[in-house]
Amino acid sequence: MDALPTIPTPPQVLWREFRLGVIPVVTFGALVAVIVLLWSQVNTAQMLGGVGEGVRSMVSSPQPGLLLELKVRPYQLVNQGDPIAVIQPVDPRMPLDLLQAELQVARMRFQPTIAEQNAMNYEQVRGDLLRTKAELAIAKVNLERAQNEVTRNTPLYHEKLVSEDLYDLSLKTRDAFQAEITEKTKAVQDIEQRLQELRSLGDPQVVATDDRLQELLSRLDATQASAASNWGPLTLVAPISGMIGAINRQQGEYVVEGEILVGVLSLWSDRVVGFLRQPYPVDPEVGMQVKVTTRTPKRLQFWTSISQIGAQVEIITNALAFVRQGALVDVGLPIVMDLPAQSRIRPGEIVDLWIKPGTARSKDDRAQ
Repeated sequence: MDALPTIPTPPQVLWREFRLGVIPVVTFGALVAVIVLLWSQVNTAQMLGGVGEGVRSMVSSPQPGLLLELKVRPYQLVNQGDPIAVIQPVDPRMPLDLLQAELQVARMRFQPTIAEQNAMNYEQVRGDLLRTKAELAIAKVNLERAQNEVTRNTPLYHEKLVSEDLYDLSLKTRDAFQAEITEKTKAVQDIEQRLQELRSLGDPQVVATDDRLQELLSRLDATQASAASNWGPLTLVAPISGMIGAINRQQGEYVVEGEILVGVLSLWSDRVVGFLRQPYPVDPEVGMQVKVTTRTPKRLQFWTSISQIGAQVEIITNALAFVRQGALVDVGLPIVMDLPAQSRIRPGEIVDLWIKPGTARSKDDRAQ
């Protein structure tokens, strides 16, 4: 008896059996593998959010004045050194201050210098010396005349031809001239010694021009000219390159000294600040490696390290704040990570941070 031919199985039946018996198992295994792979790469216990921070610069008025012209508008890109605003200083005291400065400089120019005063005093002392020498010479002549008178009156007094009063007067006159000569001689010696000591300070032929005073006067003239030039319109420039933020004043308004007029914001962040909430998932240390992941459609990942750790737990006031039910504020320990130049993270942008424990560098490594 011949064997019966094998009945062929329709392809629809084979596909149905494969679809019902094999595909679910393969799909489940693939999902398990993907979940294990993703779970091994992400550790939610050590994940936290961070926000990019850039440089903020405020352009303020250096003195009270009128805002003549505002050269920028919000969200305008500027480079460092570009003009921002023009201010016309308005201070009624400025002309009076300039006039007082001119009067003081003129007074200093017309007043004698210390060297000139020393020279004048030196000449006065030398004149006193010459006058004392003249008086000494006259006293010597008077002493000689008095001595001759005493010589003539002595024999006459012994012969009773001159009274005792007249003889005593001649003696006293001679003694007076002798004492005058002694004192004036001492005075001349003292004055000559003092003049010799002061000759380097007061002799007009020795003392040179006071260069320090001339230098001071030159600096005062330059400062006065600078103050006079600052009285004109002042142009405020951008301190950094970036984008114009808030504009607090418009042209035609009066401003006071130190008032913030325009804010300039940097385009890219130079660091990321994250907050560790209690209980801490990891004990942070300076130098720990941190993986930064952006939330852009094309996610970027790069490694950096913790550069600073906050000294205390602070209130979170930015976009990372999450106030739980029953709490008044959200607090956390701030940690700072420096960003590489090619990170291209905007200020205020939120990123994901993953701290890799056990990667802190030692103090010696950080010093190097």
